[in-house]
Amino acid sequence: MAALRYAGLDDTDSEDELPLGWEQRTTKDGWVYYANHTEEKTQWEHPKTGKRKRIAGDLPYGWEQETDENGQVYFVDHINKRTTYLDPRLAFTVDDNPTKPTTRQRYDGSTTAMEILQGRDLTGKVVIVTGANSGIGFETAKSFALHGAHVILACRNLTRANEAVSRILGEWQQGAATTVYCAAAPELEGLGGMYFNNCCRCLPSPEAQSEETARALWTLSERLILEGLGSQSS
Repeated sequence: MAALRYAGLDDTDSEDELPLGWEQRTTKDGWVYYANHTEEKTQWEHPKTGKRKRIAGDLPYGWEQETDENGQVYFVDHINKRTTYLDPRLAFTVDDNPTKPTTRQRYDGSTTAMEILQGRDLTGKVVIVTGANSGIGFETAKSFALHGAHVILACRNLTRANEAVSRILGEWQQGAATTVYCAAAPELEGLGGMYFNNCCRCLPSPEAQSEETARALWTLSERLILEGLGSQSS
């Protein structure tokens, strides 16, 4: 929210917005609790919604959890070489309500293919879609392609297949949305070392988490830069 205040804008009126004087914290085992600095007390329930929350998933790549001499948990960002008492996963908490189970199915007739694949990274996957130039086939092919999969469109008519490919490629102009979201979203302020696809946090591929590959890319980048500088000076 500091970014909004700096820009001269008011804070949002989201129901998850904490009242003045409140702070959100986490326990060692991933439970979220709330500190009321005005009354000097803590509670498990969100002061506005009354919901309990817990951390979802592991720490982002490059992060580590430690405990200081006072027993308080803090987090080390090895990529940016800094520490913080703010859990980087707080932007991705989930509601915890074990007393009210629901039998409602996750998806229904109004659910789109993009909604089902939200948050999934299909890089490296190969998908063959029949009848992909129109209707359900086209929407399926488009959704898989926009989530990183290599999609093969199996169509009877080559002209219509090429038109479908052009339409799917046209969707990539929306790719900047993820960059803008990561740069401007208040809930991501101060966080780093995470991978996003279609404005959703995703787990990077094993290759992307390889220290050996990272060092090789860094060495290659240095070599190419030095070669480029050398060619300019000659």
